[in-house]
Amino acid sequence: MKINEATTAFIREHQDDNPRELALRGCKLPDVDFHMAIQQIQGRQKAQSKLPDFYANEQIWYPATVSLEQCSSSATAEYKASLIEGSTFVDFSGGFGVDTFAFAKKFKLCQYVEFQPELCQIAEHNAAILNIHNIQFHCGNMEEMLPQMEPVNTIYLDPSRRDEHGNRVISIEQCSPNISILKDSLLEKANRIMVKLSPMIDLKQTIRTLPEVESAHIVSVNGECKEILLLMTKGDHTNRTFVAADIRSDKTHTFSFTENEELTATPQLAVHLQKYLLEPNASVLKAGAFKTIATRFGLQKLHPHSHLYLSTTPIEDFPGRIFEIIDCFVPNKKAIKEHLKDIRQANVSIRNFPLTAESLKQKLKLSDGGDIYLFGTTWHNDERIILVSRKC
Repeated sequence: MKINEATTAFIREHQDDNPRELALRGCKLPDVDFHMAIQQIQGRQKAQSKLPDFYANEQIWYPATVSLEQCSSSATAEYKASLIEGSTFVDFSGGFGVDTFAFAKKFKLCQYVEFQPELCQIAEHNAAILNIHNIQFHCGNMEEMLPQMEPVNTIYLDPSRRDEHGNRVISIEQCSPNISILKDSLLEKANRIMVKLSPMIDLKQTIRTLPEVESAHIVSVNGECKEILLLMTKGDHTNRTFVAADIRSDKTHTFSFTENEELTATPQLAVHLQKYLLEPNASVLKAGAFKTIATRFGLQKLHPHSHLYLSTTPIEDFPGRIFEIIDCFVPNKKAIKEHLKDIRQANVSIRNFPLTAESLKQKLKLSDGGDIYLFGTTWHNDERIILVSRKC
């Protein structure tokens, strides 16, 4: 893969244009590799928010859109690299190289492995551009390299989450490579394995399949769950640690707990309404800290299956959103008319409620937006209620 000067100039001139419209217009300049130019323009635009450190350097090469969509963001790559360090590291899912480059800051020697030659070439070029020189690049696959490689500190895997038809898959057995089959071979070659998985996986079922998981990190960026990281070592582990991490522009907010802590926690159920409503962030909910979050912060739970919490005071450093409750009612026709008579617009959510958020919004005849937040949920006595609140 090469990008000549004419193509580079074309990319720079049209870097802010709509790639689809640009593709339809075409290009009559004979020295411009038009297909490559479109790919690079799409890549730069995608990288502007996802990979700002790459976007800042105009000499970076970008792969096809699919590879760029599947790669980690700079924020999540840096978070992964903050968890481990050592002498030797192998990334068997090299791809665009974002994760490898982040890990290269924490290990003396890294090996990047990728079976697609173009991705290998792009990653090697970009490493040189970014002045990263402790990575060895290999174009091949894990099955070929694993039996003959020397032992290392850490192996990293980001299994492909698409089947042979390009459809998305979720369970580890459907991903490629299948970690549940290869885990013993991998742990013979590494002290530790880190696996990146989709946030859509069934976390409990995955850990039952992989008893070697020592800890799990559920990673969100600005409240949106992006990936699950499993750290695996030899042996069957009990009382694993779970870390719910939410990466924000100011700092990364984390909430850690153990299996036993969640199992033995006995939160108090709320029988009276209080002033503040607290909603844990996506990572805490995905990690399953439904009882621990209440006992740790001294909160009352609305219902065993309603993962919303009440407090008499706002809680500093709570890993989620805090609302001030201004009203509460049972959603029958009379109450809806009375309690929402002055409200035409609201942000509607549901927790343990028989309707979807969209259906509830339609039932309440509300449009989206504004500073009012409505929660359809279930009270301690199994009664359905609507909480009306404002964000603190």
